[in-house]
Amino acid sequence: MARVSTALVLIALVVVFPSMVLATQYVVGDGLGWSGDVNYDDWVDGKTFYVGDVLVFSYVATDHNVVLATNEDNYNNCVASPNLAVYDTGNDILALNEAGTYYFLCSYHCNFLQQKVMITVN
Repeated sequence: MARVSTALVLIALVVVFPSMVLATQYVVGDGLGWSGDVNYDDWVDGKTFYVGDVLVFSYVATDHNVVLATNEDNYNNCVASPNLAVYDTGNDILALNEAGTYYFLCSYHCNFLQQKVMITVN
């Protein structure tokens, strides 16, 4: 009886909360991490992001940061302030909790290295 109950709970979780079960964790920039050495447009190409997925920004904390820009204009023009958030731990783990477009940039290197990435979440 306990096996049946456990199975029913697991099935309910998959049906009711698929984003929790099916979430993908992406290391931004893969092996190179969050640095000026990655073309993030190429990195995003071919990936589909969903609500519940997680982004990991891995970098040397004294060299970079992650700014969540307020809008596309600020992203395109590398405007870091005002912003929605700034992360600077060197290992920032960010859940994509809502559908929409997220604009991330490094306030130190956006202008001259184009260290920025735009993520559209379905």
